[in-house]
This record gives sequence, structure tokens and C-alpha cells, in this order.
Amino acid sequence: MDVLHWSGGRNVRDLGGRALRVGGCTPFGKVFRSAAPEHLTDEGWAAAKAAGVRTVVDLRNAPAETQRRAEHPIISTESLQGLVFVPAPTEDPDDTEFLRVCGPFLDHPRCWADNARLAPDRISAALRAVARADGAVLVHCAGGRDRTGMISAMLLHIAGATDHAIIDDYAAGWRGAAAHAGHAWVYDPDQGNWREHQQEPTGAEDVERQLADRTPAVREWIATFDATDLLAPAELHGIRALLTPAAP
Repeated sequence: MDVLHWSGGRNVRDLGGRALRVGGCTPFGKVFRSAAPEHLTDEGWAAAKAAGVRTVVDLRNAPAETQRRAEHPIISTESLQGLVFVPAPTEDPDDTEFLRVCGPFLDHPRCWADNARLAPDRISAALRAVARADGAVLVHCAGGRDRTGMISAMLLHIAGATDHAIIDDYAAGWRGAAAHAGHAWVYDPDQGNWREHQQEPTGAEDVERQLADRTPAVREWIATFDATDLLAPAELHGIRALLTPAAP
């Protein structure tokens, strides 16, 4: 799907328009995904609100990833009024077992199943925040591709999206993230520590090579993982109410 042009926004996309197995598509204007929203200007936040966003689910680790930086625009307090911000980190950066198993693959879908196995409460909390949200939801991490890609894939899986739709959404998020430079925290499995990293835009050829390596892992995840096990029936209903068309 095309990028949404909310002023300052990076990798902003709508989960609407994704094909469902039973026919039809996910509705637009219900769940959005993006990179860190600190890049949004006052006009960008106004556009998000105009699109219906009332809840912002943050998948990043605090405080290391959530601080405003010099490159972020200054915004008015009024721009954030009426919004509910929900911290829902999907990983524990101090969990040694998580880092041993998932650390080398934090930018790869092969870690998704292990992330859910090792931190089921965290993944469930992120999904539950979407299910219980009032109004439209914006889900984001830092670049809007890895953690956001994982949670978006789970949301689409619960909604009954086709395999092709889930893979397309993941690929779109990866390509969108590659278009921007930015600050990030990355885990170095060789050194066994986290470090700051300045990410540069990635060329199209490298992006497609990266996706060629990752797409089979997404396809395997779809075939072997059941995201519905992570939530209670009422919460599954909440996600499906957001991401499936209303009955005529």
C-alpha cells in the first residue's frame, strides 16, 4: 500500500486493503503502522488525528529508544491531546535467554516465533492494546519494519488475511524503513551488548536481496505459528472487529 503522507511521518502505512481468506479486504482507517512518531510535526499529528487515530502503541524499549532527539521537530502539547500512548515493548533487552536465541535475528522474521515463546506476555500485551483501543490505532517501533512487522503480521493473521497479504505488508514495511536514515539501538551478538547505530538509507538492490532472504521465513512462520493462541476470545474479537469488514 502507498505511504501515507503525514507531515514528518516515516514509513506510515494503513493495514487496510489487505486481502482476506474469506474474501474482501481489511478496512482502511482502523490500524496504522509506522516508524517512530517523534518525527511527526504538529501538522503530522493533526493528520493522524484526522485519520481517526486515538491510541498509539509503542513497541520500543524505554527509555533508551523513546527519548526525543535533536533531529525531532518541536511540537505543541495540544498536538498530543486526546491521544492515549500505550507502552508495549515486545522484548526484554536484559533477558539473557532472549538475547541468546533472538539476538542475532532481531531484524529477521526467524525470531518471531521464539520472541512469542520467550516473551508471550509482552506479545500478548501489544496485541491486547490494539484489541482494546478506542478509535483507530497507530502501532510503531523505531523503523517500522521489524517489531512493527511482526505485530502487524500477527494482527493480519488473526483477522484472516491471506498469506500473500501478510507477506506483502511485511515487504512494504521493510522497503519503507529502508528509505530513511535514523538512529537505532542494535544488539551485537559477538560483543554481547547493545550499541547505538546510525542507520543510513538502503539501496533498492540491497533491499530486495534482504527481502529474498526474509520472505521464506515469513512464509514458514505463517504455516507454523498460530497468533490466536496469544489472546482471549474477547480480544480476538476486538482485533477482528477492527480488521474485517462490517456485516452488511
